[in-house]
Amino acid sequence: MFCFVICSCVNKLCVIMRTYKPKAGARPYKSYSNECLEKAVSEIVSQKISLRKASKLYKIPAGTLSHKINKKHGKLPGRPVVFMEREEQSIIQHIKTLSQWGFPFDTLDLRILVRTYLEKQGRTVAQFASNLPSKEWARNFLQRHRNELALRTCQNIKRSRAGVSAHEVKEYFDNLKETLADIPPELIYNYDETNLSDNPGTKKCIFKRGVKYPERVKDSTKTAISVMFCGNAAGQVLPCYVVYKAENLWSTWTEGGPKGTRYNRSRSGWFDATCFTDWFETIFLPSVEKHSGKKIIIGDNLSSHFTDTVLQKASAKDVAFVCLPPNSTHLLQPLDVAFYGPLKRSWRKVIEDWKTSSRKKSVTLQKDCFPALLKKL
Repeated sequence: MFCFVICSCVNKLCVIMRTYKPKAGARPYKSYSNECLEKAVSEIVSQKISLRKASKLYKIPAGTLSHKINKKHGKLPGRPVVFMEREEQSIIQHIKTLSQWGFPFDTLDLRILVRTYLEKQGRTVAQFASNLPSKEWARNFLQRHRNELALRTCQNIKRSRAGVSAHEVKEYFDNLKETLADIPPELIYNYDETNLSDNPGTKKCIFKRGVKYPERVKDSTKTAISVMFCGNAAGQVLPCYVVYKAENLWSTWTEGGPKGTRYNRSRSGWFDATCFTDWFETIFLPSVEKHSGKKIIIGDNLSSHFTDTVLQKASAKDVAFVCLPPNSTHLLQPLDVAFYGPLKRSWRKVIEDWKTSSRKKSVTLQKDCFPALLKKL
């Protein structure tokens, strides 16, 4: 994948392990070695010494020796981990893949990834507040897998260096040309999300000369509805995917829209990992799985989009993601450059006509009216 990282790593972030000081007079935890324990058990089993004498001689609790002899020590010491080894390896592989693509996780991304995984499994972990792992859990996770993962800090760079250079753009297109070699246009896709607001925008009107504040009455709000568009290089556009800002999704918000449109909701009103995964499974894959051969999909470099499900299904269906360089959407995102400008101008005309034709004095965009307006757009 062709992404450009604009930060350089400088040093490792040390993980500080806490030490616990026992209370005065308390017996220190496991003040004996495993060799002493095995020797004491061997002598007790061979009846060379009694259990009580072995406990005093080797300073090992009699209960520990009894459990060891009767094979009651089946569990590992300490609190059990939340995930099995294969689950943690899956999380590690997910992080490694996205890091190779150019958008590494921070500890908050790791915690959100785990919460998304738990919600998908329908599991609730009591020690996680709202199913979100704590910072300490993330530190311990990195400590357990320190041979495979490392938490690094990056130096700050000036804004002038963060800009996309001509060299980066050239390198991106050189790599893209190589990637798209022998790929037919109908298998090269581009996706991007945008928002359609309630504001019809500004317009030139006729006023009396000298008016200080020319205004017109047009009710609008700051809310917007997110829509995912996707099309291929052959000019075919896939059905839209709409995301409302709401806690629940009502059936009246899904009626009268363009054919094949799918609707969802999120608390923020933007595409989160759940919405993107659902779009990928229900809109994109059914549209491309009838074609054989490798499929290319070009999009933004948002790590939250690439869930474990997306990565697995993309690999199974021979779909490869090409991610745009960071901070280059306004230059290199095809939908942004050539499609959304005319789309937004048409939308302002649609929303203004709708407000003008309405008989109500106060007209703001309602979600149950949106599908019909989207179809008109």
